[in-house]
Amino acid sequence: MRYLFRFLAILSVAILLYGCDSNQYQIVTGPDGALYRFNKKTGSLSMMMKDRSPARTAQPQRPEAVKEEDGSALDKPVSWKESKYPGKDLWGKFEMVWRENKLCYKFYIYPYKSLEKAFARKKQDYIYSLMRPGFVIELVDKNGFLVKEIKINLWSMTKADGDGGTAKELVLNSQIDCTKQSYGSIGGCAIKWGLDSEMIEGGVDYIKSSSVKSER
Repeated sequence: MRYLFRFLAILSVAILLYGCDSNQYQIVTGPDGALYRFNKKTGSLSMMMKDRSPARTAQPQRPEAVKEEDGSALDKPVSWKESKYPGKDLWGKFEMVWRENKLCYKFYIYPYKSLEKAFARKKQDYIYSLMRPGFVIELVDKNGFLVKEIKINLWSMTKADGDGGTAKELVLNSQIDCTKQSYGSIGGCAIKWGLDSEMIEGGVDYIKSSSVKSER
């Protein structure tokens, strides 16, 4: 199409120049694509017509495919150091792993015998059973800013039996929404205990603990 347009342009100029001395003038195309009339006798060069070929629209460049980060680290479960309720024989441990925009986690509380009094009261006291004793898991970045908060109700946890068939610990296996970026920014874990110390067996009675920080 472009060459056809040039041909027609040259033809039209040739028609305009019809009658001129063909030996004196010559139509040439310059490096810029324009048409020039060259005077063989004088050596002068004059522009006849600018290049009218249609401009080419630049093709949008396709963005390079984003390279996926090595997902092997995300597929490996992370176990945080266990935390202890101050002055009581009660421990908690948090594990997590990331899969398909979900933070999958397991939270353990042990030994179960330290909470037998609480569960016994739950069966006998209806008002107490409506309360929500439990824990708050705070996952923070390396600067201490909150990334994710997980609230766990003690009554929603499941008893896990030990080798002897007796209840060994309480476990909650669940998940929350979490982007890969948010999961990758997690650099610390803090467990807040929301339990009545009077309902925990063992040790000296202390005030409820503040958050207990833990590192991987």
